[in-house]
Amino acid sequence: MENLGNKKLWHEPKIAVFLSRKAKREFVQKVLEWVKESPSEVCFTGPFHSQAEKCFLHYVLQNGGKAIWLLGKSLPEYLSREEDRAIDEGRLLIASFFHRDHFNAATNRFVNDIAAMHSKAILFGQISYDSFLYPFYQRLLEKRKDDVKLIS
Repeated sequence: MENLGNKKLWHEPKIAVFLSRKAKREFVQKVLEWVKESPSEVCFTGPFHSQAEKCFLHYVLQNGGKAIWLLGKSLPEYLSREEDRAIDEGRLLIASFFHRDHFNAATNRFVNDIAAMHSKAILFGQISYDSFLYPFYQRLLEKRKDDVKLIS
């Protein structure tokens, strides 16, 4: 495993975030409103792979929040200004579990499981029955019903 950023974030209370790649702009705005109501000590975690998840990560970082970005591929060569600043300020940890150029289904499942296992709460957003995330959502709902929240 390679990482970049503040490893102490791993010990903070975490909320895992999984948002559909088909999420509409209005829905993303709804999720960002939800973030504003979240306690400031919470650290958000997930693969931040879909466009909605990337938007979520950048919003959290732009607004002074903390995040752990779990990658099923190699560390990025370049970081955005928000990511760079968050690392400098100790508000971001990027962890890569695989040396490869791209995610695949197996590496994505692995980082999803890591995010969920280490989080006190799990947020799913706008997932459909035919979504890659739906079986994962069902499995977690069966095992951790009180910890799983679906926003649609």
